Amino acid sequence: MSGMAKKSITNFNIDKALSRISKPSVFDRIIKEIDTNEIPSKYVEQIVVQYYDGNIVELKGEELTQPIPLNKDAKWEIMEDSFKKMKDVRIFLNTDKIEVDINIMVEKYLGKYC
Repeated sequence: MSGMAKKSITNFNIDKALSRISKPSVFDRIIKEIDTNEIPSKYVEQIVVQYYDGNIVELKGEELTQPIPLNKDAKWEIMEDSFKKMKDVRIFLNTDKIEVDINIMVEKYLGKYC
């Protein structure tokens, strides 16, 4: 990751940690079926990046919505090298917030028909 700042690093078993997440709701299962190219940051709760060397970087809350300072020495080769070192990237969504916003939009557009 030379040249890129890490937010926080922890060593733990990511699969074990993920297995502790509660059983998804019906809405969660519907959301999981959706393919997307873009996710508004207000719905992203956390991003977990696991590297081949075992390090894990977690980005949460304000770290996701505030611009990350750019490294003036960053070059495409450095960024590409950093991406190649990533084993897995998991994006956790705040499905409760998504569900509330969807319900508001449905009421707005279809409320008089329901």
